[in-house]
Amino acid sequence: MLIDELLRSADVIADDGIAFAKYYPEKQTIICEIRSFLIKEDDFKKLFIAIGEKAKRTGTQKIIFDKRKLKVFDQNSMTWYHTVWKEDLLKTIGLKKHRKLLPLDDLFQKSVEVGRQKIAREYNFDFEKYDIVYCNSIEEALEK
Repeated sequence: MLIDELLRSADVIADDGIAFAKYYPEKQTIICEIRSFLIKEDDFKKLFIAIGEKAKRTGTQKIIFDKRKLKVFDQNSMTWYHTVWKEDLLKTIGLKKHRKLLPLDDLFQKSVEVGRQKIAREYNFDFEKYDIVYCNSIEEALEK
């Protein structure tokens, strides 16, 4: 299926100045694109709670999280995302596939790496139980 056809068949979850999230039934995938250089913790949680509810209703098999526009890394949001949100979806629907697109910013990427280490250490969080792949494009993320 061509990407244009896929985009037309999507079901919108969120569409505001902060994020754009859609469910693609043909791929059993939710794509969330952050549109702002910053997303506050409350807005982040609200967005991902909505995404989680949609994932549970549809049996979503993959989440693609496009963070390429972000400039500010928020550790509290990342900690909640992994230790609460991801864990809930793993337990309720078995969701393991997460594809990430990061900004082409060495400092941001290093912050993600350090943040993951902190979460693993402080929360005894096992990243290995998830299928997490970092990608360079939405097309690549859909394929993997």
